[in-house]
Amino acid sequence: MHIVLIGAHPDDETFASGTIAKYVDRGHRATIVHATRGGKGHWEIHSDELREIRSREMTKAAEILGAEVMFLDFEDASVPQGDVLREAFVNVYRKLKPDIVLTFHPQVSRDDHRRVGEAASDASLKASLPLHVTGLQAHRPEPDIFFFGAPISGQEPDTYIDVTDYMDVKIESFRQHVSQWHEWGKPREEQGDYLERLVERYTHRFRELGRKSGVGYAEAFIGRPGRKYAHDLLPSSR
Repeated sequence: MHIVLIGAHPDDETFASGTIAKYVDRGHRATIVHATRGGKGHWEIHSDELREIRSREMTKAAEILGAEVMFLDFEDASVPQGDVLREAFVNVYRKLKPDIVLTFHPQVSRDDHRRVGEAASDASLKASLPLHVTGLQAHRPEPDIFFFGAPISGQEPDTYIDVTDYMDVKIESFRQHVSQWHEWGKPREEQGDYLERLVERYTHRFRELGRKSGVGYAEAFIGRPGRKYAHDLLPSSR
């Protein structure tokens, strides 16, 4: 099985990194695809340097998870909406031929994330159309695409993946994104233990998802209405 995670920026995979680590450990393949290299999210580091830093951080994080990485090189905070992004994901699906795709819910609040989720969802059907010619063979992810990130509609997850045995790997991967985990506006020498506090909040989030689903730690996903749920391929704790 090939799992493809589609995000907007390096670190977006942390929503589902335990699931990636779990299924790589079980012998499956995983690829993390990010629309940007994340060049706008700092107040001290110039964009060119920041893109290089975050690309390296992402590569290290992916190595820990056992995943491959692909960047589409759109501009951070300016991910295009509509056809351009959708066509990029059509070619991603046709090139990588995923069995399952994990991406943002199309109703999350941040625009880059929302646009990525919407385009990744819409590209699924278009990638399957043989008469839509791009130079790559038609392919559609099956059973479908499954979403992470809390939608503004308040829709609840329908699938919880037990990642209790993979939290150490998940946290280690999370820690690689050093340039991301800063208290906004404070110089580096004044950050203190901010990273450790952030790690604790991050850990608490997945502990709570585990509590809701009856396991130690869990990651949560939403299936598209009318489609199979993720637990048809990914064992659910429910």
